[in-house]
Amino acid sequence: MGRQCTISEPFRREHKRKRISELEHRTEELQERLRTSSQSAQPEVPALPERTWAAVNTNDHQTAETESRLASVAPFFREANIAPVSFRSFTQPVEMLQTPESLLHDQPVLGTLPRSLEGLTVEAKDIDAIFQIYFRDYANLMPLLDPTTSPNMCYGLSPFLFWTIIGVGCRTYPKDPTLLVILPSKIYGMALPTINSNVTLQTVQAWLLILYWPFPKAATGQDLIYPMSGALVHMAMQLGLHHPVSGQEFSKVPIRLSGQDTKRRAETWGYCMLVYQRSCLCKGISAMPILDIPHDPEQRRVLFQNISTRLKFELKLQDVLTRCTIAVSQNGLRSMSAEQERSLDTLLNLFQAQVTSVGLDYASDLDHLHVQLSSLHVQIFGLYKSPAAQDPTSLYDLCTVSCQVIESFDKLDKSGLFSLPASGIYFYHGIMVPCHILLRLLKTSFARYIDVERAKAALFLGISLNKRLSLQNDDIPARNAVALTQMWTSNRVFRRPNGTEAVALRVRSRLAASIILDGIVWWREETGAFMGVYPPPMSRNGATS
Repeated sequence: MGRQCTISEPFRREHKRKRISELEHRTEELQERLRTSSQSAQPEVPALPERTWAAVNTNDHQTAETESRLASVAPFFREANIAPVSFRSFTQPVEMLQTPESLLHDQPVLGTLPRSLEGLTVEAKDIDAIFQIYFRDYANLMPLLDPTTSPNMCYGLSPFLFWTIIGVGCRTYPKDPTLLVILPSKIYGMALPTINSNVTLQTVQAWLLILYWPFPKAATGQDLIYPMSGALVHMAMQLGLHHPVSGQEFSKVPIRLSGQDTKRRAETWGYCMLVYQRSCLCKGISAMPILDIPHDPEQRRVLFQNISTRLKFELKLQDVLTRCTIAVSQNGLRSMSAEQERSLDTLLNLFQAQVTSVGLDYASDLDHLHVQLSSLHVQIFGLYKSPAAQDPTSLYDLCTVSCQVIESFDKLDKSGLFSLPASGIYFYHGIMVPCHILLRLLKTSFARYIDVERAKAALFLGISLNKRLSLQNDDIPARNAVALTQMWTSNRVFRRPNGTEAVALRVRSRLAASIILDGIVWWREETGAFMGVYPPPMSRNGATS
């Protein structure tokens, strides 16, 4: 026939009569919806051609080639739930029909369709509103997706990605708060099996959304963010995203990458590393630096050439923090000698200078907040030193940057350019850390080295920010606000039973997260739990300090 032989990935062998019967039934449903929508206020939809998929069943002149084409493209229409197309539209060359993306873009524009997931149905008007919220409030923090992507098109590309967007956007959708309660378990149920399936770019993007904006976790819930972030990196590497121009070497089928495709793959990999490193930072565990993956300098150059300026800026800051945590861990944190404390000061000065150098390139208030957060996460390691070895200047600087971080969050939230409820887990952590630092400074003898009034105002503002962040009564920000309030009004935190001060960290193996976890231990002891689990802080010679 002179046609080019093409392998269709989504093809699967099915009973043709059963498939055609299903297509006929779907055609009738869509035609009924078209007739209904034409009477509403929605934009007019073009009429369907006379000969649709239903004609396939009665046409006696169909050839084997025609049936083969029908089998190769029919799964797209079943999965995407889009309108039927005239049979004549498939007389064009087969190479024009290679991807579901090209099929979706060629279809007539329909109104958004309602969708169902395990018994839960979301109406079209709710889907449109949630997609609008997502691209308005969320997508700017991690711009992975094309804002012109319609809900129908997104569902056709990946139902998993579609439901993930709904799960993220519904966090701040006031018209149906039940979605945030019902959807998380269903979306996690879709996410975990994808590890054992053919990973696609849309699968990786959906995982990124789940990990950047994790669902609220109750006190009894299980934390899946850290293990999932490690799986995400390996899924992305299995897809070849860490080599953005060498995707064919990681694919079993022929792929053709345009310049835009390479850029999209490079940025997706950049966000994978950013999300992974930040999840490690929040968990208090060392991560691997991005500049070490891959080791090929040429691949690193290609990667950074194909990502946006803002993503490059955030990756550089995060890489400084990752290397800082590795260096201070190698220096030793659990039991420090006087020499190790002097070495720690040198390391912190070095990495603070690197943060300052990278921070000179900030271009927005949000970029400036990232610089402040990076500076805070470097300076926080100074609290690992014994109380007697603390430098008053360092404590003053630590208090100042903690106040600046909290004040910047409040300023951005009030400006309307940044929505606290729409912020991700890194920002949750970024508010909790300075609050616990200020509480420790204010409730101990360190208060004589800081601006007490500014620190107190910032702490109270931070508690208020935690309440603004909260999406449910028992999520992490809500519990943190309660813990901070109760510790502030207590006379027993950071005190031994005999009344002497105990300001040194007891939790010493969780890097930058130790300051939060140590405060939570004091809170649990205050409320009657964890009594005696952690001994009093020890000095260098083994005596209590």
